[in-house]
Amino acid sequence: MNQLDSSADKGATLRSLWTALLKLLPGRSAPPVSPRLVFERFQKVLASNNQALEIIADLGEKLGGDYLFDMRYVESSVEELIAAVHSSVLAVNELCGDRHAKLHQVHERLSEDLRLTLAGREDREGPLIFTLDEIRPRNWALVGGKAAHLAVMRHDPQLRVPDGFVITARAYNDLIDHNGLRQQLTAFEELMSATEPDADLLEEQRSLIEQAVLAAAPPPGLLDALAQAAGRLPQTSKPLFLAVRSSAQEEDMDFSFAGQFTSVLNVPAQPDALFAAAREVMASLFCAGAVSYRRRVFPDEGKMAIAVVCQRMVDSRSSGIVFSVDTMQLAHDTMVVVAAWGQGEAVVEGGTATDTFQLHKGPPLRIAARQVADKEQGLFAGAESGLTSRAIAKELRTASCLSDDELLQLGSTALHLETLFKRPQDIEWAFDSSGQLYILQARPLVLNTPAREKALPVRVEQHEVICAGQGKVAQQGIAAGPVHLVNFAEETGEFTEGSVLVTHHDSSRLVTYIQRAAGVITETGTPVSHMATICREFQVPCLVNVGSILGKVREGELITVDAEDRRIYRGLVDELLVYRATSCINLMSSREFRLLRRILKKVSELHLVDPMMQDFSIDGCRTYHDILRFSHESAVQEMVNLGRDERRLIKGSIVRPMKLPIPTGILVIDIGGGLASDAPERDVPFQAIASVPFRAVLQGMLFPEIWHNNPMPVGIRDLMNSMFSPIREEAAEQYSGHNIAIIGGNYVNLCFRLGYHYNIIDAHCGEAEQNNHLYYRFLGGVTDMTKRSRRAAMIAQILKEFEFNVQTKGDLVTARLSRLPQREAERALDILGRLVGYTRQLDVRMESDNDPGRYAEAFLNGEYRV
Repeated sequence: MNQLDSSADKGATLRSLWTALLKLLPGRSAPPVSPRLVFERFQKVLASNNQALEIIADLGEKLGGDYLFDMRYVESSVEELIAAVHSSVLAVNELCGDRHAKLHQVHERLSEDLRLTLAGREDREGPLIFTLDEIRPRNWALVGGKAAHLAVMRHDPQLRVPDGFVITARAYNDLIDHNGLRQQLTAFEELMSATEPDADLLEEQRSLIEQAVLAAAPPPGLLDALAQAAGRLPQTSKPLFLAVRSSAQEEDMDFSFAGQFTSVLNVPAQPDALFAAAREVMASLFCAGAVSYRRRVFPDEGKMAIAVVCQRMVDSRSSGIVFSVDTMQLAHDTMVVVAAWGQGEAVVEGGTATDTFQLHKGPPLRIAARQVADKEQGLFAGAESGLTSRAIAKELRTASCLSDDELLQLGSTALHLETLFKRPQDIEWAFDSSGQLYILQARPLVLNTPAREKALPVRVEQHEVICAGQGKVAQQGIAAGPVHLVNFAEETGEFTEGSVLVTHHDSSRLVTYIQRAAGVITETGTPVSHMATICREFQVPCLVNVGSILGKVREGELITVDAEDRRIYRGLVDELLVYRATSCINLMSSREFRLLRRILKKVSELHLVDPMMQDFSIDGCRTYHDILRFSHESAVQEMVNLGRDERRLIKGSIVRPMKLPIPTGILVIDIGGGLASDAPERDVPFQAIASVPFRAVLQGMLFPEIWHNNPMPVGIRDLMNSMFSPIREEAAEQYSGHNIAIIGGNYVNLCFRLGYHYNIIDAHCGEAEQNNHLYYRFLGGVTDMTKRSRRAAMIAQILKEFEFNVQTKGDLVTARLSRLPQREAERALDILGRLVGYTRQLDVRMESDNDPGRYAEAFLNGEYRV
């Protein structure tokens, strides 16, 4: 916490104590505050909020990619934002008499978290374990990308995600420190950050730290925390086994790291076994493939921490992958589902035959095509741990892994996940033995398309075609180079950069070659495998499932791969290579860009959406945006309550009665710019009103036929009710008898009573759209509660048509509208003015439940005679 924060907190505490002591003294009351001063304090809240929101908007604009920025910009903007939000907290507490002093603690906590993020130490603080249900966006650096997405899905009632917990990046850092590996890790990270590191030295240090982590002892408290976390998982009659998987900080965010880290499946839920599996996952951060991948996607950066997800194993009957967009037909509104019997590990590693289905998104969602394979083998959970390969029963080998209903359920879920994450998704799923669908993972689907459509006036007949129309496109594009045959069972020969990799099956182990390869061709495999995902990230053209290709090409011969039209040519096709030159996209996201994105997630997400909900409180503030929203609404509410002490307002202000053609009896208090300079001291006419929002309200009240002066026919029962019903407590607190309008150039607070009808209108209306707000409150009536409640329902129906956020309780109506252009705000205020006149005594007419709708429709149609 900086000195400014500390001093502000101490000052706020002293002011709160002094205010409390004054209240204890007999005969003492809060000193009167003039409406003008209150409004000035209100404007300070608006100004500080706007400053903070402008900084947040500028940060968001930088993420659009049209502006260059450096680390200095990020650091200075964060400090400016911390100060601006602090000013907002100070301003709202000055306005509200320190009733929201707890905001200082929230601001301090969030500011400390931001500074840890800037310093790259956000993964060093926090618990060793998080349950998936405990994770919030501010924890994402601690739990990694995969766990963050799982947590989002766990909170979605439409999705079923296996329960579990996360061993955080703090635990990983504790392991490094506890085993004396920090110095060794720092040296490795510095070497990783070098522009051109010594390859032999990098490999040596990589291997040493990988082995050191594999041999590491658990840090203090971790085994106990694992025992407690496993013990909190729901128990069944069967032994509990968990899937232990990686969740590195950038994994499954913009870069998938597909297949780069170790997963240990079917691990007994015992502390020692879980730690051993987690340690293996942590060590994979330093395996050759992962290091090569990191060097490719994050050049000149060395630091990365890893968390570990532990989830209940699903007893999978069938499992696989959904791509919510078919990467082979990007122009079509389709998705692809790949499935196999048993566990999905065989699917993502391309190690088994799979069923493939194409779904048309519709609406309606429907099955467009299916290819059912002969599935000889499947992976299943072992009896004690791990996975075992088993032969598939004869009657199931050529049977579809999924029923039509299950396919449509998967398709619907994929569409939902697209909406949830706002982009196409790569989804791992499983149906258990009882037919329940579980989502095991969802990450952004890597899609790269050529910069423009191919239009080549070329005849390719002169080029020998090796294969045409075979295989599936995993990544579009054109590749050319010498063939390099890969045999995983044997030591692969020296790889020449720019070669086309040709292999029997796809595998994530190819990552060490893919980053330097011109293209990839496999005889088996699927476009949804880890390797295919990596090819898309690196924009390496890739065809999978091209049968017998190994028998048609030779090591070292030149070929051209057209992974758009699914053609492979012998030799170089120059015209295609010219076309390839038109497609070039830089995938690299800088460290500054990714840091800024993490910061924005911590500051800009809004959880306090509806002021009328119970969780709209200081305790609900999770981000700076929440603080600003809470401050704004608290300030508005303070202005709404400004007219509560009517006698003090009249005593301390110059009050001018209005003269209008309708009997309102309004007294005006001008706090600056609300009246014309030549306005009279008495009988102020409509023409003398300079306040933008008050003019709009009066204009509505004066609209032809709105103000009906003829008395409503009141029945004897309603008359008796009006005579003997006590004044409501809410009304007694708010109104004393006078109708007072506190007005400024862009502000009005109108407390307005007409007989038994009580209205409050509080509004700020000006050119600054972000400052504009409208608040309306109505209650009361001359009849019984049933009729008054019907009128309240009618008012709510009308206001909702004008996009107000409305809440009703009996005859009480509360409505809000904010952040709208001045003309729209004036229009809404005009409507409120019309409502004041239209609804007066209208409760008498509410004889049936059909009347609210009938009278609301008449108002909306401009038929005001009642």
